[in-house]
Amino acid sequence: MSSSKQPVALVAGASGIVGTGIAQRLVADGWRVLCASRSGGGCVPGTEGIAVDLMDPQACRQALLPYEDISHVFYAAYQQAQSRAAEVAPNLGMLRNVVEAASAAAPGLRKIVLVTGAKFYGIQWGAVSTPCRESDARQLPPNFYYDQQDFLCQAQRGQAWSWVNLIPPFVSGFAVGNPMNLVLGIGIYAAVCKELGLPLRFPGSTGAYDALHQIADAQQIGAAASWAASAEAAANQAFNVANGDAARWRNTWPVIAASLGMEAAQPKTMPLADVMPDQQAVWNRVAQRQGLRGIDIAKIVDWAWVDYMLRMSHDVVLETGKIRRAGFHACIETDRVFVQRLRELQEHKVIPR
Repeated sequence: MSSSKQPVALVAGASGIVGTGIAQRLVADGWRVLCASRSGGGCVPGTEGIAVDLMDPQACRQALLPYEDISHVFYAAYQQAQSRAAEVAPNLGMLRNVVEAASAAAPGLRKIVLVTGAKFYGIQWGAVSTPCRESDARQLPPNFYYDQQDFLCQAQRGQAWSWVNLIPPFVSGFAVGNPMNLVLGIGIYAAVCKELGLPLRFPGSTGAYDALHQIADAQQIGAAASWAASAEAAANQAFNVANGDAARWRNTWPVIAASLGMEAAQPKTMPLADVMPDQQAVWNRVAQRQGLRGIDIAKIVDWAWVDYMLRMSHDVVLETGKIRRAGFHACIETDRVFVQRLRELQEHKVIPR
């Protein structure tokens, strides 16, 4: 981002997959990056940490008060709850707290970049009309993504800043400690299968194996967020963002297997939420032999969520013409970047080589 003054970003949710990707891209682009988290640690090299509980509005105001030079807010925080309805209050509340605190502290605030997801189009309820477009009619609530965008619409009135909502489909990226992590889940599942001398069977449904879908890697979301921060066309509207190619697990799964030195096998629907926690002894054997990090595989990954992702038997395809027409043209290859993410986990001794 070219400017005579260094832009200052506040990244909420920087410890997650998407937030990490955004923070990394902004650091590479020369931004000063502030990462808001409970611990207050800088989650990405080159960033500064701010200790704050995003659920506490007063704590947010106090924590951001010294940072009057914040120019942009990038919001990728998420609070899981037991139901769709229960997700609304905490996730809307955290966004409101961050936006109101940043607006009060930083008179030069220019843009708020929100990242939501394809649940905006109701993919969690079943098949939807594809490709999903930003102009599509909403589905029945509850859906906290709707509440978040509606809040930004209302809060922006009379303000100098504008907002953007980036909507990715499935997400890939590097993170450890984020249970909703498809790459890590597949990596651990593959390591257990390999140790037991089994081929890499696709554990989801046959419908999901053949369905057409898209992935947005955190690298691509970070690039889109950096673009949206300065693009004049990216103001007070939503944009779909994806890697640039559509994929099917039928084609991607053999690529993953080959990258891990395994044979791919046809789908066999397997309840990972039931069977993977029982593989700790197998995992411990692999980890001890290869000097891997000590992890509790029942907790490091949300296996019920992985089951949900790998059993989505309908197409999940977003129309990305709008963001391209507005000026964002980055494109990366899904299979290549998925393998790259597995390699990162290997390099950090999270999964075996």
